[in-house]
Amino acid sequence: MSENRPDPSELTGPQLVRAFLSEFDKPRTTKAERAAFFDFKARVFAAIADRDGNPDAARAAERARVARDRLLSEAETANGGGA
Repeated sequence: MSENRPDPSELTGPQLVRAFLSEFDKPRTTKAERAAFFDFKARVFAAIADRDGNPDAARAAERARVARDRLLSEAETANGGGA
């Protein structure tokens, strides 16, 4: 799901910001593409939370995971995979 995005756990703080900002404004037309962005966002903020013990970053990571899961569920349902 992460295409060519870097592994956030291997990036420095400034590199995390640059990686996130470079992904932020890219157009996303499908739920799967939007879910992939939220997956990346969750991993970026989780890396920040792990390094700094930042509770705000941990909450941002959790919100991004919730958005990712919701989009994936909607995409699955739209493709006939839901109950």
